[in-house]
Amino acid sequence: MTDRLDRIEAILEANSVQIQANVVAIAELRSSVTEVRNTVTELSSSVTELRISIAELRSSVTELRISTAENSAAVKTLMEVVEIHQRNHEVSQRNFEVIMGEIQVIKQEIKVLEQEIKGIRTENQRILEHLFGQQET
Repeated sequence: MTDRLDRIEAILEANSVQIQANVVAIAELRSSVTEVRNTVTELSSSVTELRISIAELRSSVTELRISTAENSAAVKTLMEVVEIHQRNHEVSQRNFEVIMGEIQVIKQEIKVLEQEIKGIRTENQRILEHLFGQQET
């Protein structure tokens, strides 16, 4: 019977040691669970922040798309204005060339008229000299 009691006592002793080890392990597991819960809470918060950031980025992308479309329309309008101004400039350039040609013609006509006037003056001077004799000037 003592042998039996010794075995029971040994079993109880082993159980006691195992229970103490289990208590320590449970305490460690509880600490680990708390750490995991804290990590999950932090991750959840980070996920929420990421979702907000993603929503903000999507909003920014939408705004950029709208802005790009508006800028494209403005550039297209500016290109149309530039084309109109270019055509107007070409017409003005042609008109300027025509006017410059006309000015050259008028200059030639003026030179001819000046020659005719000079000739008429000379002829008038001769007539006056013939009629009144040579006058001293």
